[in-house]
Amino acid sequence: MSLPYRNKKRKRVPAYILIGDGFDELEVIYFLHQFRQAGLPIKSVSLFDGLVFSRQGVALKADYSLADKPIDPEQDCWLILPSGGRNGDALRHDARVKTMLKTLNTGNGMVVVTDSGSDLADDVTQVVTKRPSLLRHTGQNLEDFVQGLTNRMVVA
Repeated sequence: MSLPYRNKKRKRVPAYILIGDGFDELEVIYFLHQFRQAGLPIKSVSLFDGLVFSRQGVALKADYSLADKPIDPEQDCWLILPSGGRNGDALRHDARVKTMLKTLNTGNGMVVVTDSGSDLADDVTQVVTKRPSLLRHTGQNLEDFVQGLTNRMVVA
């Protein structure tokens, strides 16, 4: 007989943070740090190579590249789209991201965008119409937004 929970913990919904060259370091690193510190499963996924460079030239080795391990948007997952730096434009213009959003719209996942005033947020609200999206509102600081998401995932 298998146990439903490993180590008496519920199975958590996986989260994926998509990053491309020109990402904002604070957004990405803060998400990864807070989620992992809370024991939540989060993986960084680069658009092309495993090594991604921030807008300040800081290199980050992503857990996966989109080509190596594609995200299954039909599963229950959170797709985090940081819009800071040039990352929002890179995500907007990538056809694979749009396809994932359309598939996620009919599935069980959730989309998170770090800036509700960005063009990326506008694109997400047009594509993802059947699922709720979580957007950081203007004036809301990043720490409060990420903490709210962390609490939501721990309770869920």
